[in-house]
Amino acid sequence: MGTVGALGPRAAALAPALREALSGPDGETVTSALDADTALAEALWHVTEDAAAVVAALDSVFARAEQNSWSQWSAVRATRTTALLGPAGRPLTSRLKTLLDNPVQVPAAVLALTAVAEPASPDRTALAATVLRPAEQEADPPGARDALEARVAALTADHLRRLSSLADGDARTIRSGVEDRVIRQDEAFRNRARALAAPFTAPTPPAP
Repeated sequence: MGTVGALGPRAAALAPALREALSGPDGETVTSALDADTALAEALWHVTEDAAAVVAALDSVFARAEQNSWSQWSAVRATRTTALLGPAGRPLTSRLKTLLDNPVQVPAAVLALTAVAEPASPDRTALAATVLRPAEQEADPPGARDALEARVAALTADHLRRLSSLADGDARTIRSGVEDRVIRQDEAFRNRARALAAPFTAPTPPAP
């Protein structure tokens, strides 16, 4: 599907086949079926920008993902595709908000909510508190960092304190995985967290 999507409007002749291949609301709830429909929806968007058809397909993916306890990453993939739609994906706002209860899904959901919303509508301060949680719980620290780097959130003094704790605290933020990779990934996360906090941190005055 990625190849078809990369062709954009030049693949318009394939649009009927893409629509025909979509499962629809009665499709299977297994991960492979959900991911296939997300890929089809993304390709259809790049080829036709038919918002109504793509939104309907993604809405079906979200609805079916709720029936499968193993589908949290399928919902994340559908969320990332929703973000590509920009304001055209606004009808899926309520679907995206339901993902904010799952730390693994929060970073993608925050990015998508910001992409589809009216410029003044997201509560960016609340989003900052929400997006820090996956990092603090080791659910998706890199995703949380990416969301903050995209400036989707407004950082308060408390948010900066929490971010600084992640950057310079004694405990590792990334704690699972192969040992040498954990060390490298944790240090990379800390460095980028420090860089995020730096513009908001007043320099320490020199000692008298």
